[in-house]
Amino acid sequence: MANGKPILKEKDKKKLPKIGKLQNNCDRRMQEIGKIIHPKSLISGQPTEVHHHFIPKSVSSALRYDWDNLIPLTNAEHCRIHQSEDPDKEMQIVRIKGLDWYNKLKAKSRNPMKINREYYLSVAEKLENHLARFL
Repeated sequence: MANGKPILKEKDKKKLPKIGKLQNNCDRRMQEIGKIIHPKSLISGQPTEVHHHFIPKSVSSALRYDWDNLIPLTNAEHCRIHQSEDPDKEMQIVRIKGLDWYNKLKAKSRNPMKINREYYLSVAEKLENHLARFL
């Protein structure tokens, strides 16, 4: 043991999935499940193509896999939100979802979250269990 952590041999380290790969798998699975849960865009009612993180992933790791933070949209609507400097696009979502939703989401965004391999493995397991309910 070094610094209280077990020493892994090089061959054992290679067996562990990389954090980036775990994150990508969880992100993909979240979008897949989201299309089942929310088949229609919040804005237009057209088929959902993507889930927008209302509070960006770069701002709050705690909300990356929080269903309250994911907004079902078409690809075109998603592009308009990201490419427009018009805050009305985001405010349209707040008007639809409500100010209570927004305030609760902001409060949740302040929760610190330790992001590591175990975190992503836990998220992956939860997502698989969630998906199993729909299949």
